[in-house]
Amino acid sequence: MSSTDPSPTPPAAPGRPVDQTPPAKPSSSRGNPAFSDIARSMLVIGAIVIGLFVVGQFFMGYTPEERPAVAYEETVEGVRKSAPFPVYAPTSLPDGWRANGVTYEPGRDGRWHLGVLTDGDRYIGLEQEIDSVPRMVERYASGATQKDDVEVAGKTWQLWTGDGETAFVREEGEMTLLVGGPAPRTDIERYLELLTTE
Repeated sequence: MSSTDPSPTPPAAPGRPVDQTPPAKPSSSRGNPAFSDIARSMLVIGAIVIGLFVVGQFFMGYTPEERPAVAYEETVEGVRKSAPFPVYAPTSLPDGWRANGVTYEPGRDGRWHLGVLTDGDRYIGLEQEIDSVPRMVERYASGATQKDDVEVAGKTWQLWTGDGETAFVREEGEMTLLVGGPAPRTDIERYLELLTTE
C-alpha cells in the first residue's frame, strides 16, 4: 500500500465481486437541456414573435385605404382648445364617407391630421402644420407639381397634381393647410366645402 493513497480500496469480502461502477454524477440544471425543454422554449418564442407581428400589423400594416373607421368629432373639440392654429374639420361627412385616421401632435411644431374615405373608398387626407408650402407638398404629395390657383368654398387654393395625387394647398399666416390624395378632384373639392374651424 502506498503512503500517498489516503483512501485505499478495502479488500472485497470473500466470494463477493468488487463493484467497479463509477459513482453517478449529480444532475445539473446547467447541463444540456432536454428536447422537451427546447421545444417548449421554441413554442414560447414563436408565440411572442407572432404576437408582435399581429400587433404591428394592426397599428402599421394598414394602407390609408384599409384603416378602420374612427370617431373624430370629440377629438376635434379637444384639439381646437390647444392647437396653435385654427383646426379644420368637416362638421359632418356625406353618406357613405367615414373618417379613418386622426392624429394630433401638440406644440408649435405639432400636426393635425384627419383622413377620410369616400363612398368609393378613395382616400383624402387633411394636414395642418406651421410649415412652408414646399415642405408640406414634399412631405404629403411629393409627386405633385403646382398648377393654377383655384377657388373652392370661397377660398383660394394652390392646385398641385401628379403621380396619381391631387392636392389643394393654402397658407394662413404661418400655418399651411393641405388637403388631397388619390381621390377624384370633385370629391376633394366636395370635402373642402365641408371644412370649418368652428
